[in-house]
Amino acid sequence: MSLDTDALYESVSDTALALVINFPLNMFLLWVANRTFLPNLNTEAETIFWTSVFLTVNFTMVAIVRKYFVRSYFKQKETNAVH
Repeated sequence: MSLDTDALYESVSDTALALVINFPLNMFLLWVANRTFLPNLNTEAETIFWTSVFLTVNFTMVAIVRKYFVRSYFKQKETNAVH
Protein backbone atom coordinates (compact mmCIF):
# COMPACT_ATOMS: atom_id res chain seq x y z
CA MET A 1 0.00 0.00 0.00
CA SER A 2 1.45 3.33 -1.02
CA LEU A 3 0.79 6.68 0.61
CA ASP A 4 -1.51 8.98 -1.36
CA THR A 5 0.27 12.26 -0.70
CA ASP A 6 -2.43 14.33 -2.42
CA ALA A 7 -5.11 12.88 -0.15
CA LEU A 8 -2.88 13.39 2.88
CA TYR A 9 -2.24 17.03 1.91
CA GLU A 10 -5.98 17.62 1.46
CA SER A 11 -6.77 15.99 4.82
CA VAL A 12 -4.14 17.98 6.70
CA SER A 13 -5.22 21.21 4.98
CA ASP A 14 -8.87 20.61 5.81
CA THR A 15 -8.06 19.77 9.43
CA ALA A 16 -5.87 22.87 9.83
CA LEU A 17 -8.59 25.03 8.31
CA ALA A 18 -11.12 23.46 10.68
CA LEU A 19 -8.95 24.36 13.66
CA VAL A 20 -8.65 27.98 12.52
CA ILE A 21 -12.42 28.23 11.99
CA ASN A 22 -13.69 26.13 14.90
CA PHE A 23 -11.78 27.60 17.84
CA PRO A 24 -13.13 31.16 17.46
CA LEU A 25 -16.50 29.77 16.37
CA ASN A 26 -16.67 27.70 19.55
CA MET A 27 -15.94 30.76 21.69
CA PHE A 28 -18.60 32.76 19.84
CA LEU A 29 -21.22 30.01 20.04
CA LEU A 30 -20.64 29.54 23.76
CA TRP A 31 -21.04 33.29 24.22
CA VAL A 32 -24.31 33.20 22.23
CA ALA A 33 -25.58 30.22 24.22
CA ASN A 34 -24.69 31.92 27.50
CA ARG A 35 -26.60 35.05 26.49
CA THR A 36 -29.69 33.32 25.05
CA PHE A 37 -30.92 29.93 26.22
CA LEU A 38 -28.51 28.83 28.96
CA PRO A 39 -29.85 31.21 31.64
CA ASN A 40 -33.32 29.69 31.15
CA LEU A 41 -32.24 26.11 31.85
CA ASN A 42 -32.73 24.77 35.35
CA THR A 43 -30.51 21.72 35.73
CA GLU A 44 -26.93 20.89 34.91
CA ALA A 45 -28.16 18.00 32.75
CA GLU A 46 -30.34 20.35 30.66
CA THR A 47 -27.47 22.81 30.29
CA ILE A 48 -25.04 20.12 29.14
CA PHE A 49 -27.55 18.48 26.80
CA TRP A 50 -28.78 21.65 25.06
CA THR A 51 -25.31 23.16 24.81
CA SER A 52 -24.11 19.95 23.15
CA VAL A 53 -27.06 19.95 20.73
CA PHE A 54 -26.51 23.64 19.90
CA LEU A 55 -22.79 23.20 19.27
CA THR A 56 -23.18 19.95 17.32
CA VAL A 57 -25.77 21.40 14.94
CA ASN A 58 -23.70 24.52 14.29
CA PHE A 59 -20.37 22.70 13.87
CA THR A 60 -22.00 20.15 11.53
CA MET A 61 -23.38 22.88 9.28
CA VAL A 62 -20.04 24.70 9.21
CA ALA A 63 -18.18 21.42 8.53
CA ILE A 64 -20.41 20.57 5.57
CA VAL A 65 -19.87 23.99 4.01
CA ARG A 66 -16.12 23.95 4.76
CA LYS A 67 -15.65 20.46 3.39
CA TYR A 68 -17.60 21.32 0.24
CA PHE A 69 -15.30 24.25 -0.50
CA VAL A 70 -12.13 22.37 0.38
CA ARG A 71 -13.11 19.41 -1.82
CA SER A 72 -14.11 21.76 -4.66
CA TYR A 73 -10.77 23.57 -4.39
CA PHE A 74 -8.73 20.37 -4.54
CA LYS A 75 -10.92 18.91 -7.30
CA GLN A 76 -10.39 22.06 -9.38
CA LYS A 77 -6.65 21.83 -8.68
CA GLU A 78 -6.64 18.20 -9.90
CA THR A 79 -8.62 19.16 -13.04
CA ASN A 80 -6.21 21.99 -13.85
CA ALA A 81 -3.20 19.71 -13.34
CA VAL A 82 -4.56 17.18 -15.84
CA HIS A 83 -5.11 19.76 -18.59
